[in-house]
Amino acid sequence: MTVSLAFATDLALRAAEGARIERLPDATVVRMPEDPAFRWGSFLLVRSAGEPSVRAAQHAAAFPGAGFVTVGIDDPHPAFDEGAWLGAGFTVERLAVLTAHRAPQVGGAGVRTLSTDDDWAAQTAIALELEDEPDAGHVAFTLQRTEEHRHVVEADRAVWLGVEVAGRIVATAGIADAGAGVARFQDVQTAAAHRRRGFASALIAAGVRTAAERFRSALFVIVAERGGPAIGQYRRLGFAEVETQVQLSRVDAPSASLDPVGGGA
Repeated sequence: MTVSLAFATDLALRAAEGARIERLPDATVVRMPEDPAFRWGSFLLVRSAGEPSVRAAQHAAAFPGAGFVTVGIDDPHPAFDEGAWLGAGFTVERLAVLTAHRAPQVGGAGVRTLSTDDDWAAQTAIALELEDEPDAGHVAFTLQRTEEHRHVVEADRAVWLGVEVAGRIVATAGIADAGAGVARFQDVQTAAAHRRRGFASALIAAGVRTAAERFRSALFVIVAERGGPAIGQYRRLGFAEVETQVQLSRVDAPSASLDPVGGGA
């Protein structure tokens, strides 16, 4: 059983996107063979961090030739030897896991579901805009992730919402059914020219209401960077931090076809 709320919802989303999840005695192996560029679609989930060299060997055995190592710690409040992992060349990412039980009271922008090819193309464009000069590999990765999101929506496991201005989607967010009455937000994003207008808040409020109605969800989860610009907004909307999600990653062999990506909100 997965202990971390963040990773439990991650596994539910990856499974809905087509991942193969193998539970071993000492680790859970998550594989998305159709999307090898998604590093947090090809990772080990372990109860404790252990030794970097041991986990790197486990990852190499599970993902031969991957060129990267990605390890998640299945603990709501992980304690481990961070210096050892940094010394072994890993990036240590500590993300805040926030939850709410009801929709925030916000007004303003109208929100609708994404439904057309143009809507999804706008969602992809916003995601690419958030990257500094994305190369061809990252463009291909982002397009693949859009297709995976659409697949989950078509399977009625998620809803993707957007705010439209002058006939074009300028802000989007996904809300996915993670099972057991839990819903997880994904990729809350707004085009640069349309920020600070309350669009993200409107999307979150609509996402909570939509998940409550469609999936009968009662707990709503967002994962955010602790030092990022969004976490303060989430707190103002009534989300409270309940866990820390730790992701350990290292690039071993740079490849033009594999771009570093995160898990997203």
